[in-house]
Amino acid sequence: MSHIDFAIAVSLFLFFFAAIIVLTTNYFSRYSVLTKTSELKPVAESLFNVLLKRKGTPENWDLNYSISPVKVGLVEDLYMIPIVVKETNGSDRINEPVTARITFDENCQNKSWNTTMRMYNESDIEINLEISNTTFCSNTQFLNETNITWEVTISANQTKNYYLYYSSDNNILDPSYSTLTYNTSSWSPNDGDAWTETTTDWSQFEGGSIQNPTNDQNIKVKGNKSVNISDTFSSTSKMGLHFGKDISNISNGWYMDVWLYVDDTTGLSQVNITLDDSYVSITTNVWNNITSATWYHFVRQLDPNLWYIIDSLPGDDVDTFNASKGIYDTTFTLVNTTSGLIRTLKIDGLYFKKKPLTVKTFPEEKIEAISYNKFDTMRNLSYDELKKTIGENYKLSVKIDGETYGGQVNQSANAVCYQNPSIIQYINGTIKKIIPKLCVWK
Repeated sequence: MSHIDFAIAVSLFLFFFAAIIVLTTNYFSRYSVLTKTSELKPVAESLFNVLLKRKGTPENWDLNYSISPVKVGLVEDLYMIPIVVKETNGSDRINEPVTARITFDENCQNKSWNTTMRMYNESDIEINLEISNTTFCSNTQFLNETNITWEVTISANQTKNYYLYYSSDNNILDPSYSTLTYNTSSWSPNDGDAWTETTTDWSQFEGGSIQNPTNDQNIKVKGNKSVNISDTFSSTSKMGLHFGKDISNISNGWYMDVWLYVDDTTGLSQVNITLDDSYVSITTNVWNNITSATWYHFVRQLDPNLWYIIDSLPGDDVDTFNASKGIYDTTFTLVNTTSGLIRTLKIDGLYFKKKPLTVKTFPEEKIEAISYNKFDTMRNLSYDELKKTIGENYKLSVKIDGETYGGQVNQSANAVCYQNPSIIQYINGTIKKIIPKLCVWK
């Protein structure tokens, strides 16, 4: 073999040897990275679940800043009630008000702090609400029941979904809803409240002393006033309010909408609503729906098949109620079996309208949501203090909607991140869908 051939052979040997060294080094380097990734992946998911899927210990650890929590967790219970609104009359509606009676906390377990309520439509846009006729639990900051009213713009035969959220977080600020601007131009009266803002056209129907009705500015549902009468039952055991205004340009397809209030239902046998078209009267007894000292919302179509018919003129061949002839008398009557009881009756928001939108509420759902207040409180903890509470010594970073807690993510240390969709409620009450991320590295 010549010296030249030997030199070439040695060069080839050194080239392939170097290549093997490089490949081996890269392999073990990648193997090391894969080993670290394999080790850190379950750690990242586990810590994510500890911090972003649990409430912590104690659950309200964020309320006492002087004591270090046993475990830090950022979750709070958030409740959501789905509400479906349907248009079934075949006509477009623009800013039409709808009202739903919401039971937040039937057994008063203090889960609905009064400032936390927020409603969103299916496009995740917050809806302005009007709150009325609210009852509270023993702690008067927690809601029991309330009426919510909002404006709906909907096409003919369309369905829209809404989502009402609330929680027990007393850090949430008051929403300060602005005044709604209803489109009620097709109603009678066209503001839905004018008839009960004054006692004009109202008189007492029977009763002991027969007095003039008054306006109550304190106990009301809409506007500034309700119509009020308070008296002793007469020997006829009847007492109530009569509205004598002639109501025209409506038909049996329209609906009566009115709020009734009786201070005490004890001893009453009937609470009747009666309409008279001058030939035939229709009436209904809503006593079973009335609760003492609570407003009751009555909505019913004028279809005579849905009422009890009274023939006002015996012997007359007209025996079917026809609202298109006009309603000439409207009465609200309390009936008792004996005389002498003193009772108060109030009427508010009396009006007539075409077929209203259909509103259906569904059972509440409990959601695990991130509390921004807890996240903000966690950022006051030192990095080392947090690691002690979660029982891990890894370096970590938590990123929630653009805000970060923890160390700078060290990519050179082969950080591993875990993320999962969630919901957060901010201090101002805003509900937002987010994807929080937790990263760990050594």
